[in-house]
Amino acid sequence: MTGSKKHIVLASGGTGGHIFPARALAEELNARGFDVTLMTDGRGEKYDELFPGVQVITVKSGSPSVPGITGKVKAVIALTLGFFQSRSILRRLKPIAVIGFGGYPSMPPSAAAASLGIPLLLHEQNAVLGRVNKLLAGYARIIATSFDHTESPDEDIAGKMIYTGNPVRRAILPLFGTTYTSPVAEGPINLLILGGSQGATILSEIMPAALIALPVDLKSRLHVTQQCRAEDLEKVRALYAEASIDANLASFFENVADLLRDCHLAITRSGASTLSELTVAGRPSLLVPYKYAMDDHQRKNGENAVARGAARLILQDNFTVEEVGRQLTYLLQHPDCLSVMAGAASSLGEIHAAEKLADLVERFVPANNDNNKSSGKAAA
Repeated sequence: MTGSKKHIVLASGGTGGHIFPARALAEELNARGFDVTLMTDGRGEKYDELFPGVQVITVKSGSPSVPGITGKVKAVIALTLGFFQSRSILRRLKPIAVIGFGGYPSMPPSAAAASLGIPLLLHEQNAVLGRVNKLLAGYARIIATSFDHTESPDEDIAGKMIYTGNPVRRAILPLFGTTYTSPVAEGPINLLILGGSQGATILSEIMPAALIALPVDLKSRLHVTQQCRAEDLEKVRALYAEASIDANLASFFENVADLLRDCHLAITRSGASTLSELTVAGRPSLLVPYKYAMDDHQRKNGENAVARGAARLILQDNFTVEEVGRQLTYLLQHPDCLSVMAGAASSLGEIHAAEKLADLVERFVPANNDNNKSSGKAAA
């Protein structure tokens, strides 16, 4: 890979919200003949199998957002070491561009690229510019966004923004344009409950009780598929079994595309990747934003979907058995409302996000390759 005239480096945080769009772009770039390297933190070691044909390099990183002065100092030191480590790696790889996907692990490679004169492109998954992307925005040539309106700190940064959408896993793309059929009278009601990459305890605590309390004519028709944390599985399974509610529970589902295709309503967090997949699939949702998400971005993501009529939203502090039961009862007794929400969700789906992002990357190829090599040598 070293010295390739078509070598791209992706810099990403280690969580699914950053990694999955990077993975989708890597697939598209590979298909176009690019060599691709992923630079991330130590968590990246588990992503080798998600990035076939991609070199995965780990760099030192840390999060200054951790509590306590000691933790913050250690994080700054790790980021500084990661910056110099990244400079050395980029000098060797000589990529034509670096694409940063946010998260603190993306900062050292992205900042190193800027210091070496290598074109930097950023991708923002959320409806508000994340902290790392905000810090790097002044050095970026382009900021690709997942939402047609993304909050930014000033006009200069807003002027760099180009809407591409948020790349989703290829397994989800065939769902685009599939027909949504709302529950029919006395027919089954398929609920899909997902809590993000690690599950969500609040969903395990509230959803069983809320579903058990539904009117009998609704409860008897439920087919529930729910993601739970491993430590919550047996407790939740027992609650559904006692109430004679058909439930399929797991801490992780491989067949999310199939589950989205078959569900009548999804109850989920409002991370960027989750929302992108819901809109590509065209499925209505009840959103529960994670209240501690950085810069409250999950709430802003969810509000965007609500404003377009694609979802309903309950803030985590208001996510009670009574409120969930009230909203579910209304939605399930008014399947026409679910159909309208599904149509609105589908209208927001963007299936060409990876292609649009790759198109932006290719703008760097013909004009900048030789310049990058010379600027990298000069900066060294």
